[in-house]
Amino acid sequence: MEGIRELAHREGKNLSEVANELFAEGLRRRKTRRRPEFKIVSYSMGKPRVNLGDRNALEALMDS
Repeated sequence: MEGIRELAHREGKNLSEVANELFAEGLRRRKTRRRPEFKIVSYSMGKPRVNLGDRNALEALMDS
């Protein structure tokens, strides 16, 4: 807060003007910063050993 007061005094502006300018600048920076693209890595797990829609086959595989 003290830094904002000093900046306002140096620039000859009131405290709320300087605070609003700093907030606006921070929001602009946040919008322009690009986030790295999220990539989902997938791996081949081979041929399925059981049909998940077949409860009996799934249960038999889980019991074995």
